[in-house]
Amino acid sequence: MKKLDLIILQIDLGRQKETVDYLKHYIDFAKENGYNAVLLYLEAAVKVECTPFFNADECYTPAEIREVVAYGNEQGIDIIPGLENLSHAENFMRHKELEFISECKDAMVDGRGILPGLGDCVCTSNADANAFFDTYYTQVVSLFTSQYVHAGMDEPFDFAVCPRCTARLQNGETKQDIFYEHLMRTYNLLKGMGKQMMMWDDFFEYLDVVEKLPRDIIMCNWNYGFITDEPQGHWINRKTKDWFRLYDKLGFQYLFCPYGSPTSKLYNTDSFTAYAEKYHPKGVLMTMWERSSRLNLASYPCLAYSGRLWSGKATEADKLKVYTEYLGSKEAADIVLNVEAGGGSMQPCNLNICENRTTDHALHAKDYAVRHLKAILDTMEDSLQKDILQDIYTITLDGYLSQWQHKLCIEVFDNYESRSRSPKYFTRQLLEMKALSNGAYAQYKLLWEKYRPGIRSFKNQFAGKFEGRAKRYDNMIAQLEKKEKKGVFYAQLMLACAYGTPRIVIELHYKDKSIAPTVYKTSAKVSGGINTVRFAMENKALDYALFTVHGEGASYPVHFRYTYGGNKYVVSGVTKVQGEVKNLKRLLLQDTQFAQVGTDDGQAHFEDVDISRTRHQIKLKFKRMK
Repeated sequence: MKKLDLIILQIDLGRQKETVDYLKHYIDFAKENGYNAVLLYLEAAVKVECTPFFNADECYTPAEIREVVAYGNEQGIDIIPGLENLSHAENFMRHKELEFISECKDAMVDGRGILPGLGDCVCTSNADANAFFDTYYTQVVSLFTSQYVHAGMDEPFDFAVCPRCTARLQNGETKQDIFYEHLMRTYNLLKGMGKQMMMWDDFFEYLDVVEKLPRDIIMCNWNYGFITDEPQGHWINRKTKDWFRLYDKLGFQYLFCPYGSPTSKLYNTDSFTAYAEKYHPKGVLMTMWERSSRLNLASYPCLAYSGRLWSGKATEADKLKVYTEYLGSKEAADIVLNVEAGGGSMQPCNLNICENRTTDHALHAKDYAVRHLKAILDTMEDSLQKDILQDIYTITLDGYLSQWQHKLCIEVFDNYESRSRSPKYFTRQLLEMKALSNGAYAQYKLLWEKYRPGIRSFKNQFAGKFEGRAKRYDNMIAQLEKKEKKGVFYAQLMLACAYGTPRIVIELHYKDKSIAPTVYKTSAKVSGGINTVRFAMENKALDYALFTVHGEGASYPVHFRYTYGGNKYVVSGVTKVQGEVKNLKRLLLQDTQFAQVGTDDGQAHFEDVDISRTRHQIKLKFKRMK
């Protein structure tokens, strides 16, 4: 790896507070492993003079920040603040005193970025909002000695949609103009404080103002998938550019920003590093996000190896050695490095929906990892190594339980048709899952108290995850014990783009005039291939079904069918009801050609978020297969 000026390790304090002692430990960990800076991602996590209404339990005082900065300076680690004044501002807006900064009022919920109510984006046309953030930035940044400030600027999906902004657009300005003005206002504020601005570059895909910007802004390019010859774009209708080649040409400094995997997987880090080596980055920023339902420990092997690699303290041949050092066992290191151990991306909430994406191979791999990691844990004495392995085990178990539940749901749907198994067969497995989950929760609570004593989980996401899973199992058991006869409705969809967020409603109209709607949101983590969604339905014939899409992006249905009473029904006719639809006749075929329902123009959605309100709908009629 070429010599890098900046090797930065991030920690997300905006979504989960940590103790000052833990932050000092994290700085020590960074130093030991070749990092020369730690970025504290803050959002609204510092209570300063202009925010006396912030909750002290969720925030740091100026004295605490100064203590962390001073400790970093003592250790030779630069402590960099990470702030936001555009998107990701919902934690500011949680306070009534700051609702006025919002881009939205009574926001719709169909778009990608717009959250219910106030959304998460700041109105940059609001002089009072700008004045608040100028003050907040000034008061927070003054606590740090670093020359750098990361100013965010990522993911402003609900940008420039309020009456103030739309008036500017109607008067001839563009969203690019408004975005550029905001970047320059933030740049000049920080430059006036003697600071160098860093920013995420993902929204140049929609608002490409990069060539107009000052060359001393440090561009931060995050990509969290497997990087091949060059990174894919981030959003629907993705725009790919060889950004590093462009930055080299334009004279920008830039960082490549991989993701610290929650289970220390290296596919993203390794592939992004290989891509970056072709160019001339100023450095690297290892990002870490949203640890409110888990700890940071499970990422330590990945963070340690990567930091050593980038700083020249290790080579690729040292992977197993570094992982063994942090896991206390060569066998555990081998499992973590070579067995896919991440969590499942979708969890069915009840027996009304299930995705047929679990393979026996994936389930068996996780089962192997869970059993062997637990066996190793049981032999270890208390140590940091054991805590790291306990964290990895718990997250691995989470993925295992998710996939086991998927597989079980598929068997339940199959059983609706075959009637070959008793409900007890399924309830026994659900009770076993619940016992495993509850046991992991009990152990994990001890680990939480050790590393976060007196610190609450942000929005109660830690307890909510485990307690929610237990309730889900109980609900599934209760449904099974009803022993109701059910039909099964199948919708097969091509996921041509994993970055859209269309909302899908499948409304079943029975011949006895009853109606049953089911809402399904497409996964943002699956791309390519056929995705089968199954719904439990009443054990009776359909008159027709309505398939409706709205939100950002299109759905690509392949075909639909349903079964009940031992019979199978397939599509016999399909008609457009409203909106944009294409290639509907393909739904009459039993193959993998797909139709399109909805619009997949991401730029158009961004320019006019009201597009996401449009309903795109088709009507399906069925016939019984002979």
